[in-house]
Amino acid sequence: MDLLSYIMWILPTFVAIFLLISLPKPKSYAKNLPPGPFPLPIFGNLFKLFPHITKPHKYFAELAKTHGPIMSLQLGSTTAIVVSNSMLAKQVLLKNHDVFSSLYDLDAVRAHDHEKFSIGPLSASSPMWKVLRKIYNTKLLSDKMLETMQEHRYRKLEELLYYMKKCSQTNTIVDVGQAVYDASFDMISSTIFSMDSGSDVRIREIKDLMDCIIKEIGRPNIVDCYPLLKMIDPQRIRHRLTAYCVKLFKLFDEIVGMRLKSRKDQVHSLGLYNDLLDVILDVMEEQSDEINRDHLHHLPLDLIGAGMDTTSKTMEWAMAELLRNPVFLRKLQEELDSVIEKGNIILESQISELPYLQAIVKETLRLHPSAPLLLPRKVEKDVEIDGFQLPKGAMLIVNAWAIGRDPNNWDDQDSFIPDRFMGSELDVKSQFTQLFTFGAGKKICPGMPLAIRMISLVLGNLVCLFDWKVEELGMEKVLDMDDHYGITIKKTTSLRVLPIHRSHRQ
Repeated sequence: MDLLSYIMWILPTFVAIFLLISLPKPKSYAKNLPPGPFPLPIFGNLFKLFPHITKPHKYFAELAKTHGPIMSLQLGSTTAIVVSNSMLAKQVLLKNHDVFSSLYDLDAVRAHDHEKFSIGPLSASSPMWKVLRKIYNTKLLSDKMLETMQEHRYRKLEELLYYMKKCSQTNTIVDVGQAVYDASFDMISSTIFSMDSGSDVRIREIKDLMDCIIKEIGRPNIVDCYPLLKMIDPQRIRHRLTAYCVKLFKLFDEIVGMRLKSRKDQVHSLGLYNDLLDVILDVMEEQSDEINRDHLHHLPLDLIGAGMDTTSKTMEWAMAELLRNPVFLRKLQEELDSVIEKGNIILESQISELPYLQAIVKETLRLHPSAPLLLPRKVEKDVEIDGFQLPKGAMLIVNAWAIGRDPNNWDDQDSFIPDRFMGSELDVKSQFTQLFTFGAGKKICPGMPLAIRMISLVLGNLVCLFDWKVEELGMEKVLDMDDHYGITIKKTTSLRVLPIHRSHRQ
């Protein structure tokens, strides 16, 4: 973090001092908190956390070695509880789900009232959450709906593969992360709007705004440590996010207006556009007393925001691991060559026939979960977990990165070994798994089915149709697996490699 960012982050802390010193001291939350590092007055453990602000998942994992798999931290005036193993994660996310059914009140989520209309921040006990969850599960992201709309993803996949083939022919180095990021966005935008960044300037503007939104949400926000600062928004994060949302929703309105006119001018029938926007508009007509124009704004925001960055980062990590471990790369290519006929691309319906591809995706998600720290939950009432008291109002953080590398659950936990998942019932979406990549319980990420399809589809085809060459001079830097934390876990050094078309696959 540069000096300016440091100043912008730390200055509000000193403002908080003067605010908090003049206020009555809050009552002690609990007498038997989980152990943790000794906090300083007012600042708590913030000063020790700050040098690790780009890698908090690793810092928390190190602290857990000293203080145990459940520990408490004082982040300013906010009490945080960090859970770092699968047994305790199951206790809080599954067994005691009702106590942790709401996301913590992150200030960024309050931009443009997002917390009122998005499925993420809403409590699982709220009527609106139940309405939205049913819409996601039965209308938007059901297996049947995803299969109906797979042609949108195939078109964008073919464009990506064509680009890779051209780069192969011209000996052009490819930034894999950027290429799959662009493809992921276009897959999602096509699935929602039947439009992509190459065909419509509004979609390009939406992409630029989503880039800004993702960047802002990933910034450390002092307000989350000192909630009393909400009234002044000292880093202006919520202010900027609100401005981005205003522009974004205006673009959504333009696209929706065009669609409504088209539906009015034509005899509308199911499948006219065959995209999620049509489904959302149908739902609005059927459930007008529950779903309104505000939901129409926030649903696409959630779908795009949750999918474009997380899926592309997972694909980049998977490619990097395979290039570092060519034995597994060749083993995957052997499986693909034996199942996929020459001249064909992998279809989503064939992924179930490719167990080694599935194992590689799972192993990548184990080592490099897209959200290494799951979205923090709010402790809604005093509760006892593992003999410790967790106070009402505290922030619960589940360290998925540490869980994926827990030596008590995984042999050779820091090594990339896809074969550990062969013949295993472990699944990223099972409630009894040792992986918590997409959360667990009722609040498990509703976009998981689409994410798994996209990751497997793109990764499988890139490996099936191309070999990949890393320049020897830059191999050590390109294959460096260092990471840094934003809203997702990102590879510090971009994966820049040369695609070599596998001519025998034609």
